[in-house]
Amino acid sequence: MLRSRRSTSPIKGASAHRSPTRQSPVKGGTYDSELMRVLRERDELQNMLEKHERHLSEVQANVKVLTAERDKTRMHYQQAQEEIAALRREVMMSKAARGPKSSVTAQSILKRVEAERDEAIADLNRMTTERDSLRERLKISQETAISERAHLEQRVEDLQAAVLTLEQERGEQKSRHAQMRETMMSLEEEAQVLDRKFNASEEELSRLRNECSSLRLANNQLEISLSENQRRLTSRIGELQNTHERNKMLDEKNVEIMAKEKTIRSLKLRTEDLETTLIALKETVAGRERELIVLRRKLSDSENEMGTVMKVKDATLQENGQLRDDLDKARLENQTLQLKLDEANEEIEDLQKKVQVHIADVSRTEDLLSAKERECRELQESRRKASLQVESWEEQARHAETTVIELRLELHNANLEILRLKERADSVESSLQQALSAERSCTTQLSQLNRKMIHMEEDLRQAQTERTQVQTDLEKTRELCVKLDASKEAVQRELESCRSEIELLQKQLTSERLSLQTLESLLVSSREKELQKQLTSQERQTEIQILKDKLSMADSKV
Repeated sequence: MLRSRRSTSPIKGASAHRSPTRQSPVKGGTYDSELMRVLRERDELQNMLEKHERHLSEVQANVKVLTAERDKTRMHYQQAQEEIAALRREVMMSKAARGPKSSVTAQSILKRVEAERDEAIADLNRMTTERDSLRERLKISQETAISERAHLEQRVEDLQAAVLTLEQERGEQKSRHAQMRETMMSLEEEAQVLDRKFNASEEELSRLRNECSSLRLANNQLEISLSENQRRLTSRIGELQNTHERNKMLDEKNVEIMAKEKTIRSLKLRTEDLETTLIALKETVAGRERELIVLRRKLSDSENEMGTVMKVKDATLQENGQLRDDLDKARLENQTLQLKLDEANEEIEDLQKKVQVHIADVSRTEDLLSAKERECRELQESRRKASLQVESWEEQARHAETTVIELRLELHNANLEILRLKERADSVESSLQQALSAERSCTTQLSQLNRKMIHMEEDLRQAQTERTQVQTDLEKTRELCVKLDASKEAVQRELESCRSEIELLQKQLTSERLSLQTLESLLVSSREKELQKQLTSQERQTEIQILKDKLSMADSKV
């Protein structure tokens, strides 16, 4: 029984039931409860160890008492043997001195005493064997208690170290948990801000797309209107070529008019005045041409913005129709011309050259339709004025008296027409200025829209990158949560192993308690046997004393 108990002692089982390797701590509210439970188990093990030590000290005291009693019984046994030997010697001496009757009684007493001696020797041998067995058991129990105490002390130290590490890890995990919460809150806020920015950027992008689509539609409409204007311009160019041919016919007729120079000389003074006015008109036309060159440079930068000039263009088309009617009238009037118009022809040739120059400019710059049409209109107005002047000269040739009045009226009308043309030129310039300002505003708006589009695209890219970063951070936090859950499960497994180890220790303690109880029962039985031996030895001493008294009485009788 002792051997089997010794084989299952915790000295050999200590290597099999060592505390497992520490893993990452548990997360959550159960950590404190597990820590408190481990601390309670440690305190219980310490209390059990102290009780076991007290019990061992009591057992050692009992063994000391038993050894002292054994020594006393050994002394009493030696004294009894000495007394028996003395009694034997006295009996032998009394045998020699007494008769056969007393010797028989003495021999019977001696035999009885020897039998008691043999019984006492057997009891002594048995007590020595029991003593040796108890000593061996005590030694085994001391060894097991020492080994178990060392194991329990080691286990308590391991548990204390584990408790300290768990407390440190709990503090670290609390701080990490707080940091993770703060990071999660900040990440959630950033994700919400990014979502709001993303929604706003999507709305702005949709608005900009709508604006771009509307601008594309307007651009398409402008292209359609430009194609129509080009088609009209080609028709106007054909009409101008027809007018050139008609002007050639007029030149041929002007040769016939050369014969009538004599009648026109009287009107040279008036024509000189008209020449001065024509020179002034030429200067104005040259100024207009310089302005047209400036406008060409400006209009070359604003080819895509002609929508605001459409109304003016329609008005110029109507005026061109009127000019065609006027040209037809002038053609009819030129057929009836009878006066020499050398200077008028020179003016007409200059005007034709200007018209050809303007036609070439129109053919080169189709987008500058409004400016060219204005120049043609001015030239045609001047030609119409010249035709009116030619008609007035014919009437003056026919009616010399009324020519001055008519020429004055025509000059007045020409001045009014010049003023009207100046007003129209000013209005066209103002409309061109408005068109240019509108073009500049449109270009600025387009550049602003492009910049906004670029900024919005950059914001979208930044929002998408931030969104991907937030998603990666969320994935990392999820992975950390999974790792923490795994560490929690590992710590729970470790706690389960600790619980099983504590249960094993409790079972071993219960087995040790049972063994100690058996030892105590054996000690009690040995004490009872020692008491019985003491009683028997006392009875034997009384009997020996009685025998001594009897021997002394027999000796006195003899």
